[in-house]
Amino acid sequence: MASRITSAASTADEYYYNQTVTPTDAATHTGQLERDADEYFPLQPIEKKLCAYSLGLGLGLMALFIVIFEVFG
Repeated sequence: MASRITSAASTADEYYYNQTVTPTDAATHTGQLERDADEYFPLQPIEKKLCAYSLGLGLGLMALFIVIFEVFG
């Protein structure tokens, strides 16, 4: 499990470094775009849950605050 987390972090670090630090020319940039299309990382189930909870909480709080400010405002 720890090696899986470490390899995922190092992959993300390499991706960030390649995208932000390394200067590229047009041909290299095109090659990287093609490689990036192949390196799609689907969301894990826990990430999907976190996104859903965050969205639900945000929308719920927004609705609650709208109601509170309409009633007491």
